[in-house]
Amino acid sequence: MSLRRRMENDLDHDIREHIEMEIRDNIERGMSPDEARRAALHKFGNVLRVSEETRAVWRWMWAERLLQDIRYAVRGLRRNPVFAAVAILTLALGIGMNTAVFSVVSAVLIKPLPYPDPGRLVWLANYNRRFHFEASTSPDFFDWRAQSRSFEEMTGYTTIDSTVQDGAESSKLGLVQITAAFWRIAGARPALGRLFSDDDRDVIVLTWRMFEQRYRADRRVLGRVLQIDGRPATVIGILPKDFRFLPPPGLPGAMSGEPEAFMPNIIGPELQTRAANLPILFVVGKLKPGVSIEQARAEIQTIQARVARDNPAMKGFYSVAELRVVPLKEKLVGESRRALLILLAAVVFVLLIACANLGNLLLARAMGRQRELAIRVAIGAGRHRLLRHFLVEGLTIAVLGGVAGLTVARAADDILTRVGPSAVPRLAELGIDWRVALFALGVSTLAGLVFGLVPFLAFCTGSLSSLLKTGGHGSSGGPTGWRLRRFVVGGELAVALVLLIGAGLMVKSFVRMYAHPASFQPERIGTMRVFLSGPAYRGHAAAVAYAQRVLARLATIPAVQVAALTNGSGSGGADLDPPRFPPGQAPQVFFRAASAAYPRVVGSPLVEGRWTTDDEQPPAVMVNQAFARLVFGSESPVGQKIHIHIGDESAKIVGVVGDVKMSRLDAAPAPEVLIPFKDTRAFRTWDILAKTSASPAAILPEVRRAVQQIDPTQPPYAIMTLQAALDESIVPRRFNLLLLGAFAASAVALALVGIYGVMSYAVTQRTHEIGVRMALGAGRGEIVGMVVRQGMFVALTGIAAGAAAALVLTRLMATLLFDVKPNDPLTYVTVAVTLAATALAASWVPAFKAARVDPLRALRYE
Repeated sequence: MSLRRRMENDLDHDIREHIEMEIRDNIERGMSPDEARRAALHKFGNVLRVSEETRAVWRWMWAERLLQDIRYAVRGLRRNPVFAAVAILTLALGIGMNTAVFSVVSAVLIKPLPYPDPGRLVWLANYNRRFHFEASTSPDFFDWRAQSRSFEEMTGYTTIDSTVQDGAESSKLGLVQITAAFWRIAGARPALGRLFSDDDRDVIVLTWRMFEQRYRADRRVLGRVLQIDGRPATVIGILPKDFRFLPPPGLPGAMSGEPEAFMPNIIGPELQTRAANLPILFVVGKLKPGVSIEQARAEIQTIQARVARDNPAMKGFYSVAELRVVPLKEKLVGESRRALLILLAAVVFVLLIACANLGNLLLARAMGRQRELAIRVAIGAGRHRLLRHFLVEGLTIAVLGGVAGLTVARAADDILTRVGPSAVPRLAELGIDWRVALFALGVSTLAGLVFGLVPFLAFCTGSLSSLLKTGGHGSSGGPTGWRLRRFVVGGELAVALVLLIGAGLMVKSFVRMYAHPASFQPERIGTMRVFLSGPAYRGHAAAVAYAQRVLARLATIPAVQVAALTNGSGSGGADLDPPRFPPGQAPQVFFRAASAAYPRVVGSPLVEGRWTTDDEQPPAVMVNQAFARLVFGSESPVGQKIHIHIGDESAKIVGVVGDVKMSRLDAAPAPEVLIPFKDTRAFRTWDILAKTSASPAAILPEVRRAVQQIDPTQPPYAIMTLQAALDESIVPRRFNLLLLGAFAASAVALALVGIYGVMSYAVTQRTHEIGVRMALGAGRGEIVGMVVRQGMFVALTGIAAGAAAALVLTRLMATLLFDVKPNDPLTYVTVAVTLAATALAASWVPAFKAARVDPLRALRYE
């Protein structure tokens, strides 16, 4: 029966007893029973009102007792500032790290998209199983928009790096070309001017960031005519500061940075027919109210099947296309969901260890107060009163730790946004909002309840008489308390081992990612990109002439050892001459247009054959080892011919070069064909690479000036070292490693503090026993061995349990690893031995302290 119910029953009993006594007195005075009852009730008054007034007094008493408990808890913390500081800082670390990670999870996975009706927004695309990317063609978009009845609006867009020329100044521009329906889908309103409509041509809308940074928030920019890739465009509007354009990560041909401006994407009649070269678009639609995504997917599939039937020439394209209609938020999150959930689980482990440490502290503190608590029980304090006392004390510590934890979380969020702004989608929206604050409050409350229950349950295990006989200072809590603390510390070490193994696997993955031939020196290679815009560079001859001028100019810079140009001209089937594969089944390879010095710049060694030159006649190409293995197996590719789509000619393979990672560190080198840049079809984007004898940071400004002097209207951008560019390719993995490594380090530190604290407490509680052993002849070495054995038993038990748990849990992070198996034995053994060694060190300090105990003083110890 609850305390409240007992008090209600007692109140009813007291009221009935009082009225019955008054009735008996009235009967003794000569009244009839009915008159006596009426007189007693009249004298007592309204029974319901008396009950309510009594309950009101109870409520005030309850509040007063609660305030007493809070004041008592605060006084206890002030009397023991070291304990208070350790407890609050431990909780601040655990709650702060959990809150910081939850704020990332909230921003990415929970918070709705910053658009009206975000649940109705849908991503539509065809995934090409051969080329491994998803997008849509402009005819697909036109058919879907015209024939679908499930969508309220549909927009198509592309993102590109363009060149903007404003007077004599030229610079790179992150441009989004999009249909006007986007403004209606996004609910956008201009901060200045207006947004373009379906009828607008040659106009541009700037983001607030570009408006502030490039034009210093000068309103006179409205109406100004800019040259965008050689075309005039009039500035008609400025978007608000809080407007967000959220393209999914990893899109093909995407711009290299944040969007800075928007222009109309015109889908004219010439782009609505299915020609050989189909313009690529990304498509977002908004469902009509009440239409499910399953209904929309079925309708688009029907349209797609009808289009494929009516266009036999496109049979090959649609045979490898897989329609994807998914919620836009799911597409934006991409592969981040699994990684974030794994990190959230990992940081919960850190909180568990922090709570276990604090629980051990509170348990030890409660064991030292057993006599005091037993006396309180003996003089009338019930177990409910003690439970409230422990809970209030635990909640007080938890609230203080939670407030400090929010400060830690805010600082951690600032660090995360600076370290990895592009590591996770929507990381710019990170912050402490009501969801995050509610999470921190919930975690603090739960921790406080646990902190209150653990010492209360430990106190309740003993009988009152035995507790009164035990001295508060010398009480050890008995075997039960000692076993509980050992179990908690073993659990801490098990959890710490799981996190350490996870971090160790990711570290080994990074070692494998950065493994490369000694001749490949990305830290000595400077890179920049040029996008050739305008009518002057639409022809092949003009693009080649520009490339030749760049190479000639870089050759005059003394600090540049060798320079090259390259352009990834796309993927395609490795069609050989004569054919070796059935039609449509040739393996996909990457065609890279490059100058002859490119392999030597990147340090790709010549494995077989010879180097090409820039003036090869007839066309000749080189391939890398990955291509040779994929296409020719053990046979030599030198002398074989391959179609590279240069007219009707085939190119002869004259050499094989070693594999190097030029695009992504977390992917094996792709099969690649190196084509002399003069022989490729016209393209507009060049990557310029310059190798130096020292750090390229010192010469990159000179290289940039030299390139821009060739044509001031074509400014270079993305200026960095090749090492920095490769590092950017694994930003999400670095972000995950940073967090998981921090969690693992915190977990190990907390676990070692836990084992040190438990062994130190055990030595303190067994001082008398140690003195007796030493008085009977035990040497210091035996005492040290006894304490160390106890500590290592706890440590090795926890390590064994953690290894077993890691074998199961690390399978969940397989997608976060590169070239490393989740059950990698070397990582497990290394981490286990390292943790055991640190646990041994943590046990040795209290063991050495025990060996220095004075037997005479210990025999007098209570």
